[in-house]
Amino acid sequence: MDAAKQRVGDVVGAVKNNLSMATESGLRVVRQYSDEGRTLALRTLSEANSEAGTVVRNAWSSFIQLVQRLKTSAREVLDPSVLYEELRIFFRDEIARNNAFAILIGLGFGTTGGFMLGMWLARPHLPTPIMKSIASTSFRDPDNVVVCQTAVPQFQSASDILVRVRAASLNRIDRRIAFGYGRTLRRMIRTYNSTYDPELPLVLGRSCAGIVEAVGTASKSGLEIGDEVWLATHWYEPGVASEFVVVPETRVSRKPFLIGFEGAASLPYSGSIALNLLDEHNLTEHTCKGRQILVQDACSPVGCVITQLVHKWGAHVTATCHTRSVPVINNLEERGAADIITFDNEHFRSNFIDVNVEKSNFINELTSRPKFHYIFLTTRLGYDYKFLEKFLTKDGVIVDAVEPEQSTDDYGVVGRFFLGTYVRCRKVAAVLFRTSVDWGGTHLCHLVLERLAGFVNDETLKTVVDRVYTPNEVERALEHICSEKSIGSTIISFR
Repeated sequence: MDAAKQRVGDVVGAVKNNLSMATESGLRVVRQYSDEGRTLALRTLSEANSEAGTVVRNAWSSFIQLVQRLKTSAREVLDPSVLYEELRIFFRDEIARNNAFAILIGLGFGTTGGFMLGMWLARPHLPTPIMKSIASTSFRDPDNVVVCQTAVPQFQSASDILVRVRAASLNRIDRRIAFGYGRTLRRMIRTYNSTYDPELPLVLGRSCAGIVEAVGTASKSGLEIGDEVWLATHWYEPGVASEFVVVPETRVSRKPFLIGFEGAASLPYSGSIALNLLDEHNLTEHTCKGRQILVQDACSPVGCVITQLVHKWGAHVTATCHTRSVPVINNLEERGAADIITFDNEHFRSNFIDVNVEKSNFINELTSRPKFHYIFLTTRLGYDYKFLEKFLTKDGVIVDAVEPEQSTDDYGVVGRFFLGTYVRCRKVAAVLFRTSVDWGGTHLCHLVLERLAGFVNDETLKTVVDRVYTPNEVERALEHICSEKSIGSTIISFR
């Protein structure tokens, strides 16, 4: 046993000795390679520094030489005698002279253009003045007419007039415009305007009354700041139901002094339609006497004007209206109709169709009266013209005072292309001949407004205002306008 233990101990000792020797040998190898690596790194760094120094010195030497050459060249170039000689040689050639002249011109224009562009870009951006308006924000949404903020209109001509609106009237045509009436033609006209005018929001209102705020320098209207005026605008133009409006001087006139702003706002558009229709059919104070005239819906804005004027001029007027409107007709006294046909129902359409004659009070009323020389239709309903002709004299005429449907609203791509060409040509012709373009509708001008003002001031004509709303009540106002029970004009007050 002792011998075995002795052998095991010898083996263990030998192993320990071998491990110790191997460890020492490995450490010696690591130290050797570490020393060699450090020596190699130091040699490489020294060589790199030496090469970098050489490169830097070479570069600095080259830079010094370049500066010296530039100094020498500059002295030679800036030498007046040398410069003069070079220029003399250069401008000896005519082509060179022309090229130099073109370069100088280009530099001048470029510098000036760059300066002007920089000044324009650096200009102060003033906030666009805005105003409260009654406008349509969509052509489909049933609640598309709202009070919104729109930009204050700018002068388009030196003869324009800026008016602060006190009251504006809304008509049934405004409801149709809010849902797209005349949209295609209006878009074409706006496309070729000199200023950008967004399609929406579209301000409504065809007539208004207010105070002159500014007058164009080229205006010959005789209007001054502070004058009380009234005006009207076409269906294809932006409306006037806003706090400010800019209009040509030919569309504005002093309002009648006997009425206020609300009453004045009710007449310009509807009164212009009525006067134009009467003039078109030669109905004047000299030709109306003894005529039999039927005015359908005599309490509509246009019907009120026609009824009063032709009765004052001696015609025998038969007026139709809702029962609610009878007191208004009676209050017009001598200015109104002498014969009234009333309806109890709200919808008149069934009374104008040749059915159930024996049950139709309206038909019986017409049959019992003499035949008419003129039948004025003042509201947009589905009339049967053939049937109404039965109540006309041989030379009788049916006069439709309602704005007709616009066929352009149904145009396709090809139709719109030709319409755009037509609009463009008329715009060019208007510029060449310095005229304004009339795109249809009743004739609106200051002369017609002055005639209306004369009728009001001599008490031949009374204004009929049913209700006055604030801008925030525009939904109620439009609902009332479309009602068969509405009487006269519906006014929006901007006071």
